[in-house]
Amino acid sequence: MRKIIGSVEIGTSQAKALVGEVAENGTLQVVGMASRPMEGMRKGEIVDFREVASSVHAAIADAEKMSGTTVDSVYLAQSGSHLKGRMLHGSSYVSSSDNRVVSHDLERASEEAHRREAEEGRNYVHFVRTPILLDGQVRDDPVGMHGKKVDLSYWAIDGDEQAMRSAIHVISNYNIEVSDLIVSSIASATMVAGPDLRRAGTLVIDLGAGVTDVVLYRQGFVAYSGVVPVGGDHITGDLSMGLRILERYAEKLKLEHGKASPDPTDEKEEVWMVGDRTIGDRSVCRKAISDVIHVRVVELFEIIHKELGNLLSPDDLKGGILLTGGGSKLPGIEQVASKVLGMPVRKAGFPPGIEPNLAQPENATVLGLLHYGLQDHSLPGQKQAVSNAGFLGKIAEMVGIKS
Repeated sequence: MRKIIGSVEIGTSQAKALVGEVAENGTLQVVGMASRPMEGMRKGEIVDFREVASSVHAAIADAEKMSGTTVDSVYLAQSGSHLKGRMLHGSSYVSSSDNRVVSHDLERASEEAHRREAEEGRNYVHFVRTPILLDGQVRDDPVGMHGKKVDLSYWAIDGDEQAMRSAIHVISNYNIEVSDLIVSSIASATMVAGPDLRRAGTLVIDLGAGVTDVVLYRQGFVAYSGVVPVGGDHITGDLSMGLRILERYAEKLKLEHGKASPDPTDEKEEVWMVGDRTIGDRSVCRKAISDVIHVRVVELFEIIHKELGNLLSPDDLKGGILLTGGGSKLPGIEQVASKVLGMPVRKAGFPPGIEPNLAQPENATVLGLLHYGLQDHSLPGQKQAVSNAGFLGKIAEMVGIKS
């Protein structure tokens, strides 16, 4: 029996909705996708609920119309500078008399790691498990092995409760449930960095309109995630002020003529602000556009470099650094990133099987939501339904639903 699922990304510049069909064999096919221009968002956070809800609901309706079906629940992306990450640790001693690990030992270690509560006014969005240790040795599945002590850690991401509540209400007001909140950076990485790259160690940078989402993997597990409140809109704003033009023309110049680094060959090339060469139109030096863009792009990667610090190690990131998101389309941005970060950087690709019109950098998050949400993130020996119960209860509490 087929299953219909959906995903929604409430981005700063676009609201995106996707409808997927899961066959009995587990394969996923995208059957509907739509986007609508977004108003009411700033730096990944809702500032005008009605404007945001209008755009999101229209995108969902369009995606459902394209698919010829409806969705009852969606995976929802969560981003914004209010998100913070930290590592939580838990451990338990093996309880059986023969020192053989059972699933309950893992559950006790997990419960201890989850025991630390978020600060007042904040709530956990994501608990991403890191490797399981049995007597200090990494074990994918220690159940049945002999040992004395199990250690478990989670990269825990928490955020402002009101910000998350607002995002959930946007969806629930359309009479759709939120199956899970998934951090945008992890969703994007799931789409563009496969298991081999994550095991080798990879940094994925998703350059959005309002913010830049970052996630770093070591040995296949999340070691760091963060949100930098700088995105493509900031570049547009810089161009608007620097060239003394309206933002809509600055955006047009950025998309059509912008480069991440100044090109001396553009020194004598003039481009037109509007393009129709009528009254009010004027020419702009193409190199001047790239000069302005370059300053902001360098600043962004300098912030990322400072945030990551010693985590930015070539020895631990053999999978390299990948750029995705709409901002990664800027010509030459990977060369600027490589120079600032001190490591090879390349633009991310998509796995085979995704239609070319969907396999675009700006769609990495909304596509990744489905792929991440369908994976089993439970502990070895634990049913997935059990691992999801806590989160679903948390959502019910946040939106005021009593179980």
